[in-house]
Amino acid sequence: MTPPAAAAQRAASLRPDRVGARQGAPKGPALRVLEARPPRRGRLVRALSACLVAGALLAVVVAHSMLAQGQVRLTKVQNALTTEQALHRQLLASVASAENPAHIVAEAKKLNLVQPGALTQLPAVPLDRPLGSTTAGSTAPSG
Repeated sequence: MTPPAAAAQRAASLRPDRVGARQGAPKGPALRVLEARPPRRGRLVRALSACLVAGALLAVVVAHSMLAQGQVRLTKVQNALTTEQALHRQLLASVASAENPAHIVAEAKKLNLVQPGALTQLPAVPLDRPLGSTTAGSTAPSG
């Protein structure tokens, strides 16, 4: 189907620059054939850098999640430690009250044991030395 002649004339009158350019000599320089260019490495460098940035961001996210998990674990352990320290203090207080000579005498009276004539407080024994070692100048019996 071809357009009517009136429509073709109207189109030619609306675009006189294009119609005249086709009929006359070319205004620009003559075209020439270029040789094929070697492939550019810019795309490879951009893709590699994008992968490197994405990998670095992923590593940061993984490290941050590991740090958060470690903080949660540390908080749990600190809570457990606080609980155990409170229990330890309570047990030390109960042991100290049980070691009190007045408490021992009261328990002995409940059990109908004979009351001692005198109470003697024994000195504390250091726990970092064995019981057999007294001083550096003592000699052990040779046998």
